[in-house]
Amino acid sequence: MMTTATQPARLDAQDEFVSEFTGTESRAEPAALFWAASVIAAVLAAWGVALYLGTLLSEWQTPRPRPAYHERLAGLPAGPSLELAGAARGRDIFVQVCAACHGPAGLGLQGLGKSLVHSDFVADSADAALVEFITRGREASDPTNTTKVAMPPKGGNPSLEESDLAAVVMYLRGLQDPRRLPTLPPMASIAKPPSADEKAAALEVAGGDAELAGYIASGTKLFNSTCIACHGPGGVGIQGNGKMLAKNDFIKSQTDDQLLAFVKHGRDPSDPKNTTGIAMPPKGGNPALSDDDLLDVISYLRTLQGVPLKKAESPK
Repeated sequence: MMTTATQPARLDAQDEFVSEFTGTESRAEPAALFWAASVIAAVLAAWGVALYLGTLLSEWQTPRPRPAYHERLAGLPAGPSLELAGAARGRDIFVQVCAACHGPAGLGLQGLGKSLVHSDFVADSADAALVEFITRGREASDPTNTTKVAMPPKGGNPSLEESDLAAVVMYLRGLQDPRRLPTLPPMASIAKPPSADEKAAALEVAGGDAELAGYIASGTKLFNSTCIACHGPGGVGIQGNGKMLAKNDFIKSQTDDQLLAFVKHGRDPSDPKNTTGIAMPPKGGNPALSDDDLLDVISYLRTLQGVPLKKAESPK
C-alpha cells in the first residue's frame, strides 16, 4: 500500500517524464522542435509520394481502348505491301466518291465525315466487315452515328460493286499505314462512258440537240459518281445531308457561270446562307473535276428543274 509520503515523489517523477517529452513545463529546446517537425514532414511527404505512385500504377494497370492504328505503328511491323492495281482503283474511287465527306486524304471534314486515318473502327474491323458496312451505310439516327450526318449506302454511289468497295478498303489500309502503299499511278476517272440508253435519254431531254445531250450524259455520270453521295439519286436530297437539287429555286436563279463559281468554292457550315449546317466542299469534294466536268454536271442539273432546256443553256 502506497503511503502518503511516497506519493509526491512519484508525482514528481511523472511530471518530469511528461515535461521531458511534451514540454508542458520546461518547453523543448527550439532545435528539438525543428528536428521533430522535420521528421513528421518527411513521413508525410513519403506517404504522399507512395500514394501518388500507387495512383499512377493503378492507372497504368487500367485497361484502355487501343489508340488509332496509325499511332500503334511504331510498335508493329509493317504489313504486306498492298496490291498495286487494287490500291490504285481504291484511291480513284475514294477521291471521287468518299472524299466528298471524308476529305481527299481521309482526314475528315468538319461537319461531315470523320477521319478514317485515325479511326479505331477501321483499324480493328476485318476487310469483309468494312465492305459490308460501306454497302449498308449508316443513317443519321443510328445511335452509333456520332456526327449525325448520314452515310449513304455505298457512299451514295449505287453503281459501285463489291469489288470496288473491297478496293476502297484496301486503300484505307494504306492510308492508315503508308508503309504498305506502293507508288500509285496518276488518278483515273471512275465515271464510265454514257451507255446508248443514257445517250438517247439525254438527247430527248436536250430536245434533239446532240451537243447539249453529250454534256448532259457526261454530267449525269459525274453527278452519280460524286454529288449523289450528299444529294441523292436524281438530286432528290438526303435527309440530314445535302439539300434537294431538283426543282431548286437557287439553281434556277443562277447562270451557268455563277453556278460554276459556286460549286468550285463550296459553302462552309458557318455561311449564313447555309441552312443545313453541313459543309459543301469545293467541287463536291472531288478535286479531280475540271471546269468542263463541273459544267457538264450543271447541264445535268438543268434537266432536274422541270423547265425546257434551251440551246443558250449549253455551257460550252
